[in-house]
Amino acid sequence: MGQTAAFPLLRTTDLDAISSLADRILALSVPDALGGTEIWAEVSSRAELRRLLDAVPEAGVSEAYREHAATGGGSPLPNDSYLLFMELPDPESAPKAARAALAVHDQLEVYWDAFSWPEVPERGLEWTWKYARLQVSLHHNSTDFEGPWTEDHTLFVHVGDQQRAAWVAAQVGAEIIGEHTIC
Repeated sequence: MGQTAAFPLLRTTDLDAISSLADRILALSVPDALGGTEIWAEVSSRAELRRLLDAVPEAGVSEAYREHAATGGGSPLPNDSYLLFMELPDPESAPKAARAALAVHDQLEVYWDAFSWPEVPERGLEWTWKYARLQVSLHHNSTDFEGPWTEDHTLFVHVGDQQRAAWVAAQVGAEIIGEHTIC
């Protein structure tokens, strides 16, 4: 996919506001069957893994995660911590699944990449799937899990350049609120 530029468009403690903005952004995009919707979490024990899988039973995960979760107790995972990828059945299930996962885990990331950015001829922007992604970082303000826990959540739009980010923000009544991160 290459590297994207992730621009923050909203930082808030209000999950409904984040979900609403994500829905508006997805509504202006072009759906693409090749992508997906995922929740990511860092887990360090089998007990943590089980809690997340129980909270979001509709999520698809690798067989290795299922095997680790099936091992009893709360012992550490073999590599100290894992980045758990939970694939959701559809983009619409993300808000409910994220709330359920947050009930048992303190930091998450939600990604949507089952879409393309449309052509915008007046801005010289071509249709592209290459840098099309939407991310919500729950209880941290970074594009990865390096940031500390926070009360708020941040929505990032992933694009190829700032002109696309500005266009997306304008279409949904938002604005770029900080520096971009290369992902």
